[in-house]
Amino acid sequence: METIKPQENQNIFDISLQEYGSIEKVFDLLEDNDQFNITDDISVYEDLKIGREAFKKDIVEYYNSRNLKPATSITDEEQYLLDNFSGIDYMIIEDDFIIY
Repeated sequence: METIKPQENQNIFDISLQEYGSIEKVFDLLEDNDQFNITDDISVYEDLKIGREAFKKDIVEYYNSRNLKPATSITDEEQYLLDNFSGIDYMIIEDDFIIY
């Protein structure tokens, strides 16, 4: 079984997609790493064990050939901006406030 180091802003679903080609293998990933809470944040300082066969090899090959690492988790700064600077006060007409 190998280990990988998660990248910043990666969650367990991103790792499952990157290593196994599908988020369907997320429970195998959790089982291999003795983590049972799917909502826990992944630390970039902890290695994750991987070692099962890829579910969709073509997707894994796509990510590997382009050196892509999916990272869809939201940062604290992005969450702060969404919580405090959203709504009609911060919209721009014809950009994110469309008038029909």
